[in-house]
Amino acid sequence: MATQYKKIQNKIHPKDEKKENVDLKPKASRDALLLVLIAVTLIILVLAWSNMDGIGRGMYGALFVGMVVVYINRRMEFSDQVRKVLIGVSSALMLASICLLGLSMYNQFFG
Repeated sequence: MATQYKKIQNKIHPKDEKKENVDLKPKASRDALLLVLIAVTLIILVLAWSNMDGIGRGMYGALFVGMVVVYINRRMEFSDQVRKVLIGVSSALMLASICLLGLSMYNQFFG
């Protein structure tokens, strides 16, 4: 009876030897999307530089640098301490970009 139960359990939940060799590298499709977003942000920043005010330049600049830091963090091999610093830097830059977007919208509609 116990052997039949084990056979049924193995059929329902098979043991995966592949789980031990899990590759934690990001998927290439996500990197491609990130690279496209970086390129689009850079194109907008370069083409619209003369039309932007300081807030817009800062917003797109912070967004561009933040996405580049995210890409570097995903692709390079760093220690855990350096990874934490890079995550903090990218998060701060993204938050700064969002705050600058809010400030720009406030100035445009209420200022």
